[in-house]
Amino acid sequence: NSRTISLLSQLEKINLDSVLGESDNARYVTSKILHLVQSQEKTRKEMTSKGSTGIEIILSTLEVKSFNFFGYGFIAVLHFIIMKCGGRRASVLVTKGGTQILLQLLLTASKDSPPNEELMVLLHTLLAKIGPKDKKIGMKARINGVLNISLNLVKHNLQNHRLVLPCLQVLRVYSTNSVNAVSLGKNGVVELMFKIIGPFSKRNTSLMKVALDTLAALLKSKTNARRAVDRGYVQVLITIYVDWHRHDSRHRYMLIRKGVLQCIKSVTNIKLGRKAFIDANGMKILYNTSQECLAVRTLDPLVNTSSLIMRKCFPKNRLPLPTIKSAFHFQLPVIPASGPVAQLYNLPPDVDDVVDESDDNDDAETESEIETEIDDDKDQHFKNDDIETDINKLKPRQELGRPIEELKMYEQFFPELSENFQ
Repeated sequence: NSRTISLLSQLEKINLDSVLGESDNARYVTSKILHLVQSQEKTRKEMTSKGSTGIEIILSTLEVKSFNFFGYGFIAVLHFIIMKCGGRRASVLVTKGGTQILLQLLLTASKDSPPNEELMVLLHTLLAKIGPKDKKIGMKARINGVLNISLNLVKHNLQNHRLVLPCLQVLRVYSTNSVNAVSLGKNGVVELMFKIIGPFSKRNTSLMKVALDTLAALLKSKTNARRAVDRGYVQVLITIYVDWHRHDSRHRYMLIRKGVLQCIKSVTNIKLGRKAFIDANGMKILYNTSQECLAVRTLDPLVNTSSLIMRKCFPKNRLPLPTIKSAFHFQLPVIPASGPVAQLYNLPPDVDDVVDESDDNDDAETESEIETEIDDDKDQHFKNDDIETDINKLKPRQELGRPIEELKMYEQFFPELSENFQ
């Protein structure tokens, strides 16, 4: 019989009565619930406790009633509950169908000219909070036609960091889906991210961190990676990393530096990216910066990521290596004057004699990025392709020097191997 339950009961009646939907009573209930949620922890617990239908009633209200009338109040209620009660309430919102309803509200709100800034901040903050809890949010956003809403808001409000930050957080969630990443890339999201990230600056570091995370997710798409290479952004990323490395002497912005490295790691997944990285003197730069980071244990993530990038981009050669690049020298007993071995020995030291055909046959439009939603989740875990994991391949094959028949003559000397002593 609490005040909260009474107000929720009134709200249910309002949902059923189309005449009362526009009445002063509806406005009163909306404002009262919002006030109680903001001021009383007891009300928030009642709304989110097990068995409570509070969130369900609010979602059904947002779904059936006129959005412009009192939808803003209930979006504020949901926003306050999620921000105060954390991730477990976000999961409840997803299971009740909240993602679909919020995406529809975003589509409706975007049709206003100009869109309500406060409303857009609330909706994007909610979507960014519940997005990681909903594995299908990328597909739902694409189906509902809201992918470009967040992108356009960022394009037209680059100086409004209060609005841009939640929009970038939502774009980061969308970009984990490879199909969405390709679609957003065609609409200029890669170029937009490079307008946000830039040289060292202590202003808006949280915004830059989210932008880097979003860019790293986008560059996992080979189409977007090629676009970044074609526009010379690999050199830009290396320059940005060096700039942050020089200025961040107290190592307070390690996450931003790691974010830049993650972008470089994503773009070097394609052959063009690796070539651009080497042409930009990236190997020497990352090696030198890693050497300077070795003394600080908290910078180990930077050293590890740099090592992965360098190992991936380093030119590959067949054995035996006659050059200084090898720590071992394999002396062959006989080297023919002409032939593949002699050709290898005559190559200059910096030549990559293993042809990289990793993505030669990929078509920019029909590549494997248009894949199932399940494959998306597998891409989140980085895999080192140059590490052999098959135990059978790692074990050396032991072959007998003689046929088994010839070895039987020694059987009498090792009776324990053949006789049954039981």
